[in-house]
Amino acid sequence: MRLRGGPVSAGLPAHSVCSCVQGRRGGDRSQGAVSDIPGRDTARRFGFQWERYDDFFPGYEEQFRGWIAPLGPEAFAGREVLDAGCGMGRNAWWASRYGAARVVAVDAAETTVASARRTLARAPGARAELASLYDLAYDADFDVVFSIGVIHHLEHPRRALERLVRALRPGGTLLVWLYAFEGNEWIARIFRLLHPVLRRLPPRLLHALAHGLSLPLWLLLRLPWRKTAYLQQISRFPLPHLHTIVLDQLVPEITRYYRREEVENLFSGLDLARVQIHPNRGYSWTVVGERG
Repeated sequence: MRLRGGPVSAGLPAHSVCSCVQGRRGGDRSQGAVSDIPGRDTARRFGFQWERYDDFFPGYEEQFRGWIAPLGPEAFAGREVLDAGCGMGRNAWWASRYGAARVVAVDAAETTVASARRTLARAPGARAELASLYDLAYDADFDVVFSIGVIHHLEHPRRALERLVRALRPGGTLLVWLYAFEGNEWIARIFRLLHPVLRRLPPRLLHALAHGLSLPLWLLLRLPWRKTAYLQQISRFPLPHLHTIVLDQLVPEITRYYRREEVENLFSGLDLARVQIHPNRGYSWTVVGERG
């Protein structure tokens, strides 16, 4: 794959578009394949979760602002926005509340989209649509495209990113939030061992298992011990939301934890300029780029 050089930001050059050929099975094996198990049913399994957990609580805004940093609410004001992989629609909700002119939230499971539609029913200019990130029909339609906690669960992350970039207008902003391997080493190794079993369990059984894990975690987080910034944040969450965080780890058929160089490889060659990779609270990456 030959790349043409461009301006460098945060150690990652901006390049012109290049093709990336992927097989039908196994996904992008070279990218973040720490806990990568082939599978295509993650959207439906998450749909089980969002059908049951679509309540709001005030901590969601703090969580959203943490994910999108270094961008702030002003990045959405007056803009047309795509939320790619919207879940129950809470991130699209905040984009609407921050003054977006239009918000389109897409997801690949009907149950998830139904939940997002309930969330966005009173969000001005926002709607939810059923769509796969691999088959987005949009072409230069949005000023801001964001995808939070989705790309690391996809079988073909590169293919999805190419579609997200294409949905942006020239000069538009792409923001992607990903799990990091750095800071999650022990979690990544544990789930690499557990995934072959977990991916075969039905969501209802995983839901019960998550209850058995989330309650002890909720109690542990209330004890007076030195916590990371992220653990301090989730220690303020109510038990039902902490339960969804645990369920997030158990449900997907694919989970990748990306090293920094793997993030660089994943975004290299996309039609993006000024790509910046920001470490996010010691356990994740927020990647921001501008369409050329």
